[in-house]
Amino acid sequence: MKKIILVLVLSQNIIFGQSPIPLNDLSEFVIKSSNWKIVGDVYADIDKKNTMSFSPGKSILLCEHEQGKYGMDYELFTKLEHGDVDLEFDFMLAKGSNSGVYLQGRYEIQLFDSWGVKTPKYNDCGGIYERWNDSKPEGQKGYEGYAPRANTYKAPGLWNNMKISFQAPKFDASGAKISNAKIIYIKLNGLIIHENVEMSGVTRGSISQEEAKSGPIRIQGDHGSVAFKNIIINKFDKVAGKVSNLSYKVYYGSFMHDADLSKLKIDESGKTDDLTWEVTKNQNDYVFVINGKYTAPFSGKYTFYTQLGGNSTLKIDGKEILGNNWTVASQQRNASIDLTAGEHTFEIFNNKRDGWIKPTLGFWSEGPGFRSTPHHVVGSMIASKPSDPIIILADNNTNLRSFIDFKKNPEDKNFRIVHAISVGSPENMHYTYDLDKGAIVQAWKGKFLDATPMWEDRGDGSSKPLGSLTKFNHSLLLSKNGTPTWPSDTVGSGFRPLGYDLDENDLPTFKYLLKGTKVEDKIRIADNKMLSREISISNPENLIARVAEGENIEKVADGLYAVDNKSYFIKIENASEVNIRGGKELVVSPKDSKIIYSIIF
Repeated sequence: MKKIILVLVLSQNIIFGQSPIPLNDLSEFVIKSSNWKIVGDVYADIDKKNTMSFSPGKSILLCEHEQGKYGMDYELFTKLEHGDVDLEFDFMLAKGSNSGVYLQGRYEIQLFDSWGVKTPKYNDCGGIYERWNDSKPEGQKGYEGYAPRANTYKAPGLWNNMKISFQAPKFDASGAKISNAKIIYIKLNGLIIHENVEMSGVTRGSISQEEAKSGPIRIQGDHGSVAFKNIIINKFDKVAGKVSNLSYKVYYGSFMHDADLSKLKIDESGKTDDLTWEVTKNQNDYVFVINGKYTAPFSGKYTFYTQLGGNSTLKIDGKEILGNNWTVASQQRNASIDLTAGEHTFEIFNNKRDGWIKPTLGFWSEGPGFRSTPHHVVGSMIASKPSDPIIILADNNTNLRSFIDFKKNPEDKNFRIVHAISVGSPENMHYTYDLDKGAIVQAWKGKFLDATPMWEDRGDGSSKPLGSLTKFNHSLLLSKNGTPTWPSDTVGSGFRPLGYDLDENDLPTFKYLLKGTKVEDKIRIADNKMLSREISISNPENLIARVAEGENIEKVADGLYAVDNKSYFIKIENASEVNIRGGKELVVSPKDSKIIYSIIF
């Protein structure tokens, strides 16, 4: 569905690179029915089947459709056609709704209300829909459907994000197919759910059984109500950038990362046809500088990637876009810059003086109309295989203490939670709890934890979530009533952690003291759909809880609140009073010494 939109803007003006497509009208689509419209906002209650309400405005594409009425006339097609393409969009489904995005009008990626499904199939959200052959026996007509690796779909009424990288089928001069269409990857809410999936032909419901070099984006509109926004398209039909005129200088020795090279003796220099670390004869204790020309085929935004062990920098046209940082050989860095069409200079600097790091040099670029392209020779990367990850699965209820590096927004400064515990479940729904604040800081769907940073080599004590992550905050849950500004730390609160008790299923109930009051915090998974939280307070007088904080908080239905532009819901089940303070904080008061609510994400 989203794809449609993308095409929209592009048909008028060819846009190189990824750009959000404003949804101001429907003029770029082919539409035969009135079920599609442009609106300003949409709302869907988790308890009302196939029901969406909206407010007037622009920027959201809405399909309102009564289920049970089927047919191609309800579908939406873009006027623009595409071959290789990356698509990104946000979508929201009503309860029980069903839709799909067809690449080239032929290959369907399923959009479906799969909330709570533990083991998703090809027809669940994010699935690559099956192919179909009526000549086969019953039960075998459908084939080659691909289920997503995990169910990371959010609840109906919440915005989901999907990214699709698609490679169109290829044909020779005679029109014979020489390579299949391929899904390079699909990400649903930040988690890769498909990777390198070849499709031998079109999926069921295609506009044609014949494959082609290009076709329109088609959004299914005859199976229920659905909305789209923030649509981005990047067509890959242009030539890639190129490097040339390579020269190098090499300095042998163990030098500081910021050594003044003008004062050092050059041991090797010359020109090279290959971009490789092997301009040096040594495998350690060297500095090399490689200079060259980069030809940008079009004006626009370019992203450059480097992979080098030790200290390195990257300059484009004399401007340092990757600063002098130390990395291991398997770590990749990247930076973007706007370039005009034509020749530009680049410089790669590498200083390696750690013998245990293997030498490597990787250099890639991506830009307007072309995907990431390697410029180094294959042999320059052979030694840079990343370490095998140390993965912790939660086949049973699992509790792991570790450091957690946390920041709610990309622009925030990193914050290390040193007394964190992550709680994993076989339902593939997990969360991290800050024992110093009584706060649920994040929750995710998918696999449990990557403990490689904690246990590889010396380790740094931290672990990382392995799923579709929803971040909350790391501030105190409880405070005194009448507090104008929520406390950012425990100063003055008398906060004292009392650990946690494990029940017969190894699930924790956390305990602490705050302002002389005993608090018990019990978090459980309910219906494989949400986190249910029950907070018991021994003396609740004058205490309130901030159960959510975000850019905005909206009341969607009685007891149901949407947080951060509908990225997750809070459902209040037991509280004496509920207030939205300043449009950004959801604050509740205890009822009968308890606060009970659910986090739906």
